[in-house]
Amino acid sequence: MNSLAQTPSATIAQPRRNRLVGWSAIASGLALIIVGEKPYFPPSWNLGLLLTTLALYLSMIPIARWIATCLTARAGGDGVRGTRMAESIGVTGAGVAAATALLALPHWLPAVPAQILDTSSLGVIGLWLLVANAFALRIHLYNRGLTLLGLLAGLGWLLAALLMWAELLTDAQGNLVPALESVRTLAGYVASAFYLIWALWLGIWLLTGKR
Repeated sequence: MNSLAQTPSATIAQPRRNRLVGWSAIASGLALIIVGEKPYFPPSWNLGLLLTTLALYLSMIPIARWIATCLTARAGGDGVRGTRMAESIGVTGAGVAAATALLALPHWLPAVPAQILDTSSLGVIGLWLLVANAFALRIHLYNRGLTLLGLLAGLGWLLAALLMWAELLTDAQGNLVPALESVRTLAGYVASAFYLIWALWLGIWLLTGKR
């Protein structure tokens, strides 16, 4: 009887959750468009840009939790541990990125450490996208095109973070740093473009059911 009584609420809760995650994905994608244009906004817009940055990163958390929940429902054994680990990676990366933005605005965190933390957290987010979409590909959580975009976005952000650390560690070698900087910048831009499309597509898919 209890299981029968719980079925309607569970049936209602799932579409509501999908809508929440769908809007979160769209909010994250749209926020990325604005954050990407940050250099062109006057200083008086800093508070608005901070709120937009928080929307970009914090909106990733419902996405990470939803993917992990869907994967856990279909996976077993080691798969469950892997999906929960991916969720933890995504939530941690988004949380650190949001905290970095909060601390950087009032200059409690100097510009250079803030940039290092921001790029590093994007690398963690990239790792989450790689792992989560690899699991999603295995169980066909969503279509291959959407999965591929997520994988490419993750790879780009992770590569940008690794190259940044390579720059820091090889700074004394001089000639290598400009080349790494160019590749890192390109990887970051390409990853952002792929994430933008991935987030908007995922949001629309969840809200409409159209792939």
